[in-house]
Amino acid sequence: MATKEALYCMTKIYVDGSLHWHTWKRNIFLFDVKRERYCFFPLPPPAFEGNDCKDIRLVEYEGKLVMSYIDKESDFIKV
Repeated sequence: MATKEALYCMTKIYVDGSLHWHTWKRNIFLFDVKRERYCFFPLPPPAFEGNDCKDIRLVEYEGKLVMSYIDKESDFIKV
């Protein structure tokens, strides 16, 4: 990898021919299995605005990559 990033092992998600991981630096690491290429893209701003007390999860829903999080201060789940 070109940058030093650590992946959350529990967040590996397979969607549309690619594996996706949430990184410690608030990015998503995408690996295209067929082309054997990778890239990084940032998490959407709601994932880290306001505080760092959010439990972020990547999930697959109806063939799409979805980010959900629990705001630990308010105990709400947001998608």
